[in-house]
Amino acid sequence: MGATADKQYRVNKTQFGDGYAQLSSIGINNTTKNWSGTKTGALDTVIKPIEAFIDEHAGVKPFLWTDPHGNTKQYTCAGVSIPQRKGDYWQITLNFEQFMSV
Repeated sequence: MGATADKQYRVNKTQFGDGYAQLSSIGINNTTKNWSGTKTGALDTVIKPIEAFIDEHAGVKPFLWTDPHGNTKQYTCAGVSIPQRKGDYWQITLNFEQFMSV
């Protein structure tokens, strides 16, 4: 899967009138790394099993996924895009959002 990481820091910024700013992190887990990627292949053998897995989790049930850096964390996926490329050759695009639980 060709994957792209998107790292975000949740930061609270208070801007003062004299040009100074105060920054603080929001929460104890203020860093998230979300991933997006695509996979191409035959509809029945490659695309449909991935789509069925995502459907089973319905965007709300987190699952474990190991990223290309070898880190396994919980993610959710709220939707997919499945364009046809040529004949029985399809592409699925996924956006994984890191899930934080208590």
